[in-house]
Amino acid sequence: MWKQVAGAAVMTCAVMAVAGCGSSGGPSAVPRSSVPVVPAQAVAIGRCGSVSDADISRATGLTGLQQVAANPMRCSWDAGTGGDYAVVFQWFRGTSLQDRRGQVTLGTPATVQVAGHPGILWSGAKACEIAVASGGSDFIDWILTGSGPEPARPQGCSDLEQLAADTLAKAG
Repeated sequence: MWKQVAGAAVMTCAVMAVAGCGSSGGPSAVPRSSVPVVPAQAVAIGRCGSVSDADISRATGLTGLQQVAANPMRCSWDAGTGGDYAVVFQWFRGTSLQDRRGQVTLGTPATVQVAGHPGILWSGAKACEIAVASGGSDFIDWILTGSGPEPARPQGCSDLEQLAADTLAKAG
């Protein structure tokens, strides 16, 4: 008799565990969901925005750019001979894109969309800057400046939108 009662108890516990009925069901019970909750994840941005010197020249129309600084968060290129241009890439981690809106004094900010990501574009006579959300609380930033008598952007500010789109596409 004892074996039958023990066997029935084990079988009942097994059925309850498989059915998910092992909880008291009281107010402290945590409801289970079959749909996983995935928080907004930041994407992994490659060094220098994952773009090559040739990509930058193609997007901006600037030739002779030489990389002068590179680290995981910031890279810069200066024009060699024949121009007073600089291109800078920055990856801001844990910083709000809206915070950046108040930090740039280049000109009136314009809201843009780049590859489905919200962004902000600034344009001045000698510079352009674009900041684009890259996931989580991160954003990328591309800047093109000129110090000579010519405007800094031979192809307009859309060149920075292309660089930002390339960076986001390569990040996955």
